[in-house]
Amino acid sequence: MSKLLVPFDNSSTALRALEHAIAYARSHEGTTLHVLTVLDDVSPETRELIDAVEIERVLAAEAKQQQTARALVEPTGLACVYQAVPGTPARVIADYARDHSIDHIVMGTRGLGKIAGLLLGSVATKVMREVGCPVTLVK
Repeated sequence: MSKLLVPFDNSSTALRALEHAIAYARSHEGTTLHVLTVLDDVSPETRELIDAVEIERVLAAEAKQQQTARALVEPTGLACVYQAVPGTPARVIADYARDHSIDHIVMGTRGLGKIAGLLLGSVATKVMREVGCPVTLVK
């Protein structure tokens, strides 16, 4: 049985990554998808500075991410675990992969460009450095 992790933020590249993961899972019997949404980690101190309406807007957008993923996966009948975890994306993804013995990660890229990517790094680059399993990047 294989476990395939798809970090999902509702971006166009995350949608393509999820579609790729679904196709892979359909052709590899026994694969379980893990769809992971990383939530903004709103600390109590930050909550004091941000308007409650803005916090609700962010939380509603994050809930919609899970709904979009479910709408793509559920009709396929594939085994899938949906998880939403607060924190920093690269750290949460790497920790989740380790904690759940993930065999493979399929994730979208944002396309920072060569210079920005070198200077800033990217979530995908950080994840690849941190995990011990294969990572497939989808543009």
